[in-house]
Amino acid sequence: RAIATRYDKTALSYQAMIDLATLTLWL
Repeated sequence: RAIATRYDKTALSYQAMIDLATLTLWL
């Protein structure tokens, strides 16, 4: 369970990083 939570958190951070990069590219 803890591993799954950690994985979800990492995936969220990864997705946020991609969104931020895309936002920077668009700007």
